[in-house]
Formats: sequence, structure tokens, C-alpha cells
Amino acid sequence: MLNKLLNKLLKQKVFDLHQEYEKTQYLSRNELEKLQLHRLKQLLNYTYKNVPFYQKLWNEHNINHNINSLEDLKSFPIVDKTMLQNAIKNNEISKEYLNKLDSDEIVWQATTGSSGKPFKFPVDINSENHKNGLRRRLYKWYGIDYGTKWVKFWRGSYKKSFKEKLKEYITGQYRFCIYDPKYPKETELNDKRIKYFIVELNKLKPKVIDGFPSALTEISKYILKNKIELTFDIKSIVTGAEVLTDNSRLLISRAFKTTVFNRYGGTESSILAHECDVQAKSEHKLHIQEDRLIVENGINDEIIFTDLTSYALPFIRYSNGDIGKINSEYTCSCGRHLKLLDSIDGRVNDMFILPDGGKISSHIWQNYMKKCEGIEKYQMIQERIDLVTVNWIKNIELFNQDELDYVQELVKNALLDCKVIWNEVEKIEVSTGGKFRQHICKVKN
Repeated sequence: MLNKLLNKLLKQKVFDLHQEYEKTQYLSRNELEKLQLHRLKQLLNYTYKNVPFYQKLWNEHNINHNINSLEDLKSFPIVDKTMLQNAIKNNEISKEYLNKLDSDEIVWQATTGSSGKPFKFPVDINSENHKNGLRRRLYKWYGIDYGTKWVKFWRGSYKKSFKEKLKEYITGQYRFCIYDPKYPKETELNDKRIKYFIVELNKLKPKVIDGFPSALTEISKYILKNKIELTFDIKSIVTGAEVLTDNSRLLISRAFKTTVFNRYGGTESSILAHECDVQAKSEHKLHIQEDRLIVENGINDEIIFTDLTSYALPFIRYSNGDIGKINSEYTCSCGRHLKLLDSIDGRVNDMFILPDGGKISSHIWQNYMKKCEGIEKYQMIQERIDLVTVNWIKNIELFNQDELDYVQELVKNALLDCKVIWNEVEKIEVSTGGKFRQHICKVKN
């Protein structure tokens, strides 16, 4: 009750939007499409008047931004990360926010670079509030309400400050650090660290656990191998940021004796689709969050989305590089009329195995590489237990040798017992099937 009151007082806009999204998830198809069309018309009118990048692009393609139906959106050109990066660089984002980029009206976000190219972009605070309001709705899908105690296996601080610990206690959200770029050796996922996590879990007794599939799979293997019995009941586990395979879902479910939910999204879109309770226990289709997004299939089922709430830098028919099949015919028995994703073929990243037997999350490399803007794209391959190759493409305009030296030192310190070879290349090939793998481990586990 106290937690809910604090959220209402301190995050009033997010709280109000959460209540709104609780209602719109049960709209009929006709009502959903009316809502989408209304929000889309507002977005397109604003964008044409205020965002030079889109105004120029649409004029070049003879696009009339005054639409009459959702179907009209399909005539608009598709945009990608490089195009929006250039828009930011050329000050062609919303004129309303151009002089507010350092104010509290803007939140700067940065992708992990899982496509090989990190992307930093501005989000207006209203859009950020919408994302957080919808996220609170999704919390309830897998059992988190205001005041629920839950644990998140994620990136974070290995050495937590008093302020961080106090925030965890007040919010009930405890973060278990599976990697900290400042402490790569201390946060590698080995037996000692997994034992520590299990002890802490038994102390806290959370109702819900959230985390990367790769980390939760390793922890689950340890629990099952050592026949460990947890001293509390878990309502659910939810995974994100990586592909959840059927084998990983089964392992995690067996180890923690609970239902495993899957979600899909990205930094640009926030949560794009999520399993409800029915789907988590049956066919594993994911409900698209259509009251905030319009999601389409492009060529070869590439995912293209339009964020109906983003105005500082609109994402209108944005291709995120992933593949997923939209199912418009299936009706879920949960009562929601949101379209579903049948499958997600996102990017697959491997954990690296260290000479001492520990494992290190691929996310730490993404964090490091973002510190050098001159790295246009990269791929890391663990060839042997003691050999890692880094293939990278230089962005000549943004390249700074000091930044590269710093990143190379970070990687070297994280892989103390490995030889690291850096290869500057002109092109990095995708793997079979056209999927880009940013981190590849050839060492057998």
C-alpha cells in the first residue's frame, strides 16, 4: 500500500498512464484500431511540421502525411538506425526539443549495439512516461504489483551504494549484478557467484525473478546438477534482452518450479511484445503492445514499428533488424485482442568461457564498445579458451585513438588470461540465414 502511494505521489504521470493502459489492453479490435489511428494522425501531423528529417524524407517520396486509415502508413518509407543517427548529427530532430537536449524534458537512451552498431538517441519525457506506464501493466501480467518483492539478474553495481540499497528496500526491487564493467573479474558467472546468488535468494524470498536467459540458464543448471532446493515459492520468472530457447525455458522452469514468461523489445521500442499467463503456459506467442505501437512485417518478416508516443525523435516505420512473424488471426483466450508474434528470431549472443572456468556475459563487451564512438561495428569471437578475436570497422569521422586504447585496455583487463587480437576490417559478414552474431564462443562448454 505504501509503495503504491509513493508511486502515485512521486511518479504521478506514470501512475496515471498505468491506469489508462490497464483499461486499453482489453479494447476490441475496432476500438484498438481507432485509438491507433487517432494517435498516428497526431504523430504524423506533428512530425511533418516539426521534424526536418521526416519532412524532407516524405517530400522526396511524395508522401501525404494526412492519412485516412492505418493502411496508408504502409506507403511511408522505412527508416533505420543509420538514418536516424544522421538526423541527430544534422540537428534534424524535433525543433521543439532541439534546445532542450540537456534539460529534464529529455532522457538520453543508448542501445547495447547488439546489431554491431550502438545508437544513442533522445526520448522526450512524455514518451518515457508512456513506456514506464505500460511496463507497470506488464508487471502485473507475471505477478508484480506495487510492493511486490522481486529480484532482477541484470547489469548493475557490484558494490552498491547506501542510496541504491535503500532504494531496493523501499521499492522491493533487488538487483543482482551479473556483470559490472568496472568489476569484470568479480562478476563473472562461476560456481562461487552462483552459490552467493542462491543464498541471497533464500534470504529475500522474492515472488518474481527477472533476468537474462543466459544467466538464468547457468544458475538453473547449477541448481539441478547439485539438487538444490530453494526455501521459498516463486510465482513466476520473466526473461528478456536475449533469445529464450525452448531448452532454456524448460531448464529454468524445472530448477525454479514455476512458469517462465518471455518478453521481446529493444531500447528503441521498449517492450514491444510480451507473453500473457495463457501463452506462457501454452504456445508461447507474445502479445504486441498495440495501444502504444504499430508493428508490421516487412520483407522476410523483418520487424518494423511505429512508436505512437515518441515525439523528440519519432520512430516511424523503423526497422530494428530483427525477424518475427505477426499473427493477426489467432485469438488468445486471455481476453485481449492484441495481435501476437508467433516467433522471434532475434540476435543470439554467446557467453565467453574463461580459463578459470568462469563465464562472462556478452553484455559487458557491448558496454565497453559504446565508449569508443569510432567503432562503427564489431564482432568478438572466442576462438580458443585463451584466444579472442575482435573484428571491428572504423568510423573515420568519429574515431579517437585514445578512446580505442581505453576500450582495448578494458577488454584486456577483463580477459587477463587470454590473448586478444584486434582486426580492423572493412566488412563483417552475417552468419547462415542472414542473422548477425555479435559475440561467438567456439569453446565447448
